[in-house]
Amino acid sequence: MPEIENEREAFLAIIYACMSADNHVSDLELKEMTYILSKKKLYTDINILEIYTKVQSTYQFIGYNSFKLIEMSAMHISPHLKLTIYAHAMEIFLADKNFHANERQLASYLKKVLEIDENQAAKIQEVINIKSMG
Repeated sequence: MPEIENEREAFLAIIYACMSADNHVSDLELKEMTYILSKKKLYTDINILEIYTKVQSTYQFIGYNSFKLIEMSAMHISPHLKLTIYAHAMEIFLADKNFHANERQLASYLKKVLEIDENQAAKIQEVINIKSMG
């Protein structure tokens, strides 16, 4: 069975799981993911396409289950990146200006597995909502 083996794969896998939450990866979500990853030191001088392909294969192997992909990935995220990945997940969820029920469920699950408290999550969501206005 394919595994998520390190933080680079885990970070991308969580973003991918969030993009796939509504069973459709839009061009806007792909652009947002590319922008997010291009700004991370974690991906400096790394072949992101290779990691992306592995994550896609893993996602397919586990039956296109975003919750499972997050479960497989969360243990590899360093404590100092947990709030960051949650904030980026919220950006992905709101990229199309809609926060669908299945995306809300996945956001709640991500918050739980990353051990993010309600106050921090609410602040992050408020900031992302403000950023996505207009």
